[in-house]
Amino acid sequence: MNSTTHDQVDPPITVDSGIESNRAFISCDDAAAYLHESLKERRGTEFVGYILQNENDHFFYVAKEADLKKAPTLSLVVTVSLSGELAIPAGYTIEARLISHAPGEKGHQESNVEWGQRKRFFKVSDLFGVMTHRRRFSRCYLSLSDNGLLSYTSIGSAFERELSSTLARKTDGTLQLFESLYERGAVPSNILILLAVTAGEVTTVVPGSLWRRRGKLKASWRDDVLAQNPPIELLPICGPICKDGKEVAQFINSRMSKLSPEHVGLVLKHRTQKLFVVTDPILSDYANFSRMALFPKDVHGNPLIPAELRVHGFFHSAKPVPASKLPSTEVERYKNFFSPADLKVGLDRILVSPLHRLFLYAPDGAVLRFAYADNGKVDELRQLLAPETDSQQSLEQQIISGALSVQAYIDQVATVGELTVLFPSASWPVTGRVDAHVAGESVDPEAQQ
Repeated sequence: MNSTTHDQVDPPITVDSGIESNRAFISCDDAAAYLHESLKERRGTEFVGYILQNENDHFFYVAKEADLKKAPTLSLVVTVSLSGELAIPAGYTIEARLISHAPGEKGHQESNVEWGQRKRFFKVSDLFGVMTHRRRFSRCYLSLSDNGLLSYTSIGSAFERELSSTLARKTDGTLQLFESLYERGAVPSNILILLAVTAGEVTTVVPGSLWRRRGKLKASWRDDVLAQNPPIELLPICGPICKDGKEVAQFINSRMSKLSPEHVGLVLKHRTQKLFVVTDPILSDYANFSRMALFPKDVHGNPLIPAELRVHGFFHSAKPVPASKLPSTEVERYKNFFSPADLKVGLDRILVSPLHRLFLYAPDGAVLRFAYADNGKVDELRQLLAPETDSQQSLEQQIISGALSVQAYIDQVATVGELTVLFPSASWPVTGRVDAHVAGESVDPEAQQ
């Protein structure tokens, strides 16, 4: 495609061959959100990246390599010629562009509110690049310094086509009156926002300080951001595609290690292929967490999970254990294992859906997985996990008092189902199946699935 005089010449864009920057995602929004996340240190500066789609409908983000000396061999490269031509690898198409901007300058008579909105919204040139009929992609993401991520998607409307000619620059590359006034803060930012939401589809992919609600922006966006408990409109952001339980655990460890305790999420599995994705964890009480907290609902109130995926399991972080509830021995093992209360919640979930797995991110970084095995012992364990009664001391109280050792508790869990260390730590140094009384040898964590 030949560039117009309005197109900006972008520098070469590359991705190194490292696992984190070259992972595949199941949606364009997911890839964009993780490129946006990787830009933490560069937000508020001029940046250009691309989202590529391959023949398997998987998405990849392509970003500048901070130090080319670290990546002598580049697996994905998008080059931009001096004339603005984009060259991409064979078998890929450009799905979207992601940009970040320096804040610019406040207009001479521009109010703080309008200035705050203008620097947290697309520039005129950003929108034109997607609206023009000479485009190479129909979607553009804007990465904001306040953590927000917006997208504009062309819908090919008649109004959008008409607006495109207004936003285009003159043949000599100079700004037309509207863009010139807007860039100086002489046109209220709300004007361009209203034009954009009318012409195409503007969506808040990741909330920020201004765009606080995930979902499509409407002309009523000022009132919408203040709505209490708004309905979920978008599918949750998911991490990169994982090929097995080991990669699932690696992602859970890397993501949860950056968050406070009491975060929860879902592991999803493809119905016909052996691939997994993990939803971005949210702050939630594990006992009250459900799919309703992540997915939009259909007309019947059921969660709208993509047809090709199913829930494979729940993951959560362990709550800090109060000193008054710690046993006198094997303290570290106990602190880095399923608590009796969380295990009771998990077993209740498994009784409803026996194929679901339970994943635990332990305080010391271990990732454990429990898969239920129908061996008739689960009800016995559930009864032991029940709260203390006049006639029965709870399992938790038995552990605290020393009547039951932590190892005996772990043995009981390992006997009821398949307990596996997917990601090791000081408390769980050996990966693989954990059998009663001894830690098992390293095995393929997904071998028996």
